[in-house]
Amino acid sequence: MPEPPTDPAAGAPRFVAADVADPAAGTAPQPPTAASGPVTRPPLWTRDFLLLLGITVTFYTGFQILLASMPLYVVHLGGTEASAGLVTGLFTLAAMLARPLTGWALDAYGRRAVLLFGTIFCLALIVAQDWAATLGALIVLRMVNGFGFGFATTAGGALAADLVPRSRLGEGMGLYALTMGIPLGIAPPVGIWLAGRGQFSALFWLATLVTGVSLVLALIIRVPRQAVVRAVGARAHIFSMFVRSAVFPSALMFLLISSLGVILALLAIFGRERGIASVGAWFTLYAVMLSLSRVVSGRVSDRLGYAQTAAVGFGFAVVGLMLMASAHSSWVLLASAVLFGIGYGAAQPSLQAMLVARTPPHRIGSATAFFFFAYDLGTTVGAVGGGFLAGVIGLGNVFALAAVPPFIALILLVARLGRGRAPAGAGV
Repeated sequence: MPEPPTDPAAGAPRFVAADVADPAAGTAPQPPTAASGPVTRPPLWTRDFLLLLGITVTFYTGFQILLASMPLYVVHLGGTEASAGLVTGLFTLAAMLARPLTGWALDAYGRRAVLLFGTIFCLALIVAQDWAATLGALIVLRMVNGFGFGFATTAGGALAADLVPRSRLGEGMGLYALTMGIPLGIAPPVGIWLAGRGQFSALFWLATLVTGVSLVLALIIRVPRQAVVRAVGARAHIFSMFVRSAVFPSALMFLLISSLGVILALLAIFGRERGIASVGAWFTLYAVMLSLSRVVSGRVSDRLGYAQTAAVGFGFAVVGLMLMASAHSSWVLLASAVLFGIGYGAAQPSLQAMLVARTPPHRIGSATAFFFFAYDLGTTVGAVGGGFLAGVIGLGNVFALAAVPPFIALILLVARLGRGRAPAGAGV
């Protein structure tokens, strides 16, 4: 593995990156001035960025095919609804526990090695799940699969940060997040259709085929130099994902995703309680608005600022959740899908761009791991906490309460902007 150029006086890696923000100062990449010549935008649609988008779409398609249909497979093996919840929960828990180790590995051994390891690991586990003869075996295999999922997805996020020009972080991260969301509108119906007809072997082999395509693409992608060098001291700190620059954006992500966790866990039950039959349409409309928002907000955030764009997104999310809590008809519920989709689509990639802009290149792997750890933790806390509170205060109040975390995040962002901590384009 090639080593970074070093400063003889300091003996530490020296990264030459004119397009990178100064993390110590918290400033954004500075645009060229008139004196330096005509302003040109660095290329975003490179060969390797396109390959990464292809890897992301195919990998998440294989994941979503199984995620939506897994409860039916659990029942097929003799399990109950509680068993189905356990399988899903352990998968998420394993992915979350893998993040600290993944962050260390990304900075110690490079993005490509970790991406390949995680993808191959998941591919092998998908095949093994088709051979699971008992519910116990499936539970173990899904949990181990979650561990590999944590490696592959964290590596993809870190690689996106390496491939996107710093002056186009918002746009690039928005497109990367878009490819993570596209499979949500395609894969679950296919998986449920196959599982509903008892075609479980076809289900697993389809997921294997699609995930195999992502592995082929991962084998030919080229990794930027700063993504393959080993960070000094990385081996000595297994939990090096706790990068200071990642704490604030990740905390905001935790607050946002906890609300989505409530929705994922309880919206179907909420719709049945209120007599609203369009819960499925909520997810479809949400996915459409999420995708549109990510495309538009990415470019906006590069000009307006990552923190500013995220704040607008949090505002939309809060209003959407409050509207959802008051819904007694389909049109109100669907209106909440529009608002929450716009808000989440604007906030999430802006937070990730904010994190990358604040982090030195050789620590982006660890920072990305921290970000995804917060994502997993927020999803789990929202789903479990919301389910517990629903029996105490009622579903409508739970959804109203779910608006509190993004509202807190909005206040924190506005406070930092008010203190001048987030110049345009720099985030916070």
